[in-house]
Amino acid sequence: MTVTHEDGGRLNAFAREPKMVIAEPLTGAEQRQRLWLYGLGAGLVAVMVAVTTWVSRGLV
Repeated sequence: MTVTHEDGGRLNAFAREPKMVIAEPLTGAEQRQRLWLYGLGAGLVAVMVAVTTWVSRGLV
């Protein structure tokens, strides 16, 4: 932590800035993994909408 002394004797602490990292392009395996996760997320949302619809219509 960087600490500075302000007027009146108060201390002011600043956090250290994180090191900057440049993002690299995704590999083929990472792109496939991301597509699988998107698909699973979309499927989960579709299931939740279907269950909500069934419950609201009193089918369950």
